[in-house]
Amino acid sequence: MDPLLITLTKAGLSAIVGDDSPSLGPVVITQLGLTDAVFTVASTLEALPGEFKRIDVSGQQAGDDTLHMTALDASDDVYSYRGFALYLADGTLFAVYGQSGPIAAKAAPSASFFVLDIKLAEGQAESISFGDTNFLNPPATTTRQGVVELATNAEASAGTDTQRALTPAAMQAAILALLLRVDGAGSTLDADLLDGQHGAWYADIVSRLGYVPFDSVGFTGAAILTLLKTVDGAGTDLDADLLDGKHAAAFVLVEDAATFGSNANGYWRRMPNGLIEQWGEVTAGESSSPPSLTFPIPFTDLASVNLQVTARTPNPGAVSGNSVGGNKVSLTQFNVFSDDLDRAVFWRALGK
Repeated sequence: MDPLLITLTKAGLSAIVGDDSPSLGPVVITQLGLTDAVFTVASTLEALPGEFKRIDVSGQQAGDDTLHMTALDASDDVYSYRGFALYLADGTLFAVYGQSGPIAAKAAPSASFFVLDIKLAEGQAESISFGDTNFLNPPATTTRQGVVELATNAEASAGTDTQRALTPAAMQAAILALLLRVDGAGSTLDADLLDGQHGAWYADIVSRLGYVPFDSVGFTGAAILTLLKTVDGAGTDLDADLLDGKHAAAFVLVEDAATFGSNANGYWRRMPNGLIEQWGEVTAGESSSPPSLTFPIPFTDLASVNLQVTARTPNPGAVSGNSVGGNKVSLTQFNVFSDDLDRAVFWRALGK
């Protein structure tokens, strides 16, 4: 709705600005007058033509040089009005407004609530007060609680409105609109943050984050394979280091923590320092022809491997003094034997 142009009367202006003083004199607005007559608005009016009702006014200064006024008619009167006027405490017609068509109407069971915000020239608002301040509903400002209009999603996304309030839903819409806004390079902000490709709108992203982002265009499968095949300080490449556990400083993070696992051959654990522990339970064969068993994972240094074998509680009928043991240790296999056929034993191997 366009603002209404309210005319300040000569009498009202004279009440504010005295003829014999350069200062602004204080005045008190007390009443709102209503009319349904069609009349010509002029600064020379001294009374509201066709006035049929007056209502007490509440108000105060709201913001810089803005007057906020409210009036309430809770009577059973029925009327419509085309114009209104503001009166000072001494009865002076202060300001007037009128139009050809009705402004609003009131039915018998309803109440009419009038709200006026008048913008005055600099310095004039401070010289005006109100007779009744018991019923106020001022507009909200950064320092005052009051009435606000809620921003639409479009207004929130535009980010230029300084009068409307932001709801959580409008805030979410504004943030999403910012993330999805197409930049000068033809991509959106969320995509720019992920792929590192950005236009002039976000030219400072890299410098603010302090790192070079992932280049999804140039980092192809061939580029990844080249990186894996890069020889480190120990003379091996990264994919080999991941498999054999040998790595130089370039890949020191590969095994910062212990790794472990199991399979049908038993259990294994690799320590951060490269030491491998493997263990399990098997049925030992005869000492003369023990079967070959396979470690869960292969060792890499045969000289470091130590195999230990321990018997379970002797089987019923076992001969006292029977022994168990292991031999034929390689990087991948070993034997476990017992003087008793099919005896259950534990085995444990340590090495690198």
